[in-house]
Amino acid sequence: MRKIAIVLAASAAVVATPALAQTATGTVEVSLNVSSACSVTAEPLSFGSVTALDAAIDASSPTTVKCTPNANYTVNVGYGSNAGSGTVRKLKSSAGDEVSYALYTDATRTTEWTPTSGRTGVGNGSDQSMTIYGRVPSQAAVPAGNYTDSVVVTVTY
Repeated sequence: MRKIAIVLAASAAVVATPALAQTATGTVEVSLNVSSACSVTAEPLSFGSVTALDAAIDASSPTTVKCTPNANYTVNVGYGSNAGSGTVRKLKSSAGDEVSYALYTDATRTTEWTPTSGRTGVGNGSDQSMTIYGRVPSQAAVPAGNYTDSVVVTVTY
């Protein structure tokens, strides 16, 4: 019986011996392209409610720009939908009455935002704050009404 057990064990060992494995290798190229990208968010700019335009009225709009790190950008502000072919920003009532206003890059309101000159920066991957400052200068009285405009803020990167 012992001989049978040895023969069976030897047979099992021969069957359990794996064949010699072979291998082949290859290469997977891995890449990623991160493109520059920017976005801009501007809050409404409201000059509030007034009864006269005999003194300048100031307001501001908190604005944020978010660009990929190291992306150079420029923020420009259009003249608005009521400027027509001109360069004077205008708030307009539904009756067609107009109030002139201006938008500035600085709190002292000395440098005006335009479609061709604005503020520059370098992205850092996070929201970067800037403010659009507005002013309605003193001007002739206008009829009561709701005066509005829509201005495009453009980020070029």
